[in-house]
Amino acid sequence: MKGATAERARHHRRAARLSAALATIALLAGCAGIGGGPGRPAGPAPASLSQQRWQLEQDLAGTPVEVAAAEGGYRVSVPLKYSFDRQRSAVKPPLAAVLDRVARVVRSGEGLRLRVSAPSDRAGADLLAQDRAASVRDYLVARGVPRARFTEPGPATPGGGVEVLVAPAR
Repeated sequence: MKGATAERARHHRRAARLSAALATIALLAGCAGIGGGPGRPAGPAPASLSQQRWQLEQDLAGTPVEVAAAEGGYRVSVPLKYSFDRQRSAVKPPLAAVLDRVARVVRSGEGLRLRVSAPSDRAGADLLAQDRAASVRDYLVARGVPRARFTEPGPATPGGGVEVLVAPAR
């Protein structure tokens, strides 16, 4: 009987973790249904970096994603736990929802440069950070952002988040 109770407790803990993960995914993926989502016209792209930033701030309000002014443009930061699984470089669905929003607002903006920074899981895992940054870049390219707009990846920090910096080309 004791073993069955412990198994039930483990099952409930797993179910609670899965439920929390799905709620987070729904929260972040829900932003993909705001304006210009699948089946909705996207309309014209915002004309300026401040308008792009404003649009992303509106689309991502209420999520753990941060959109802030930076280096003459703006930076979109997504916490690591929503971006990649441990020791993996495949983009998770919550990050994909955010990147879909970013691609929508930047793909037609002429004269922009993008720099992607992705974290490693621990210090010294620079190859993982580079693979993750490449995955983010490739995801955005697949969504119509020209590859030529990307600069070298930014520095990686252990445990940080994914950052996409959008700034004027210099």
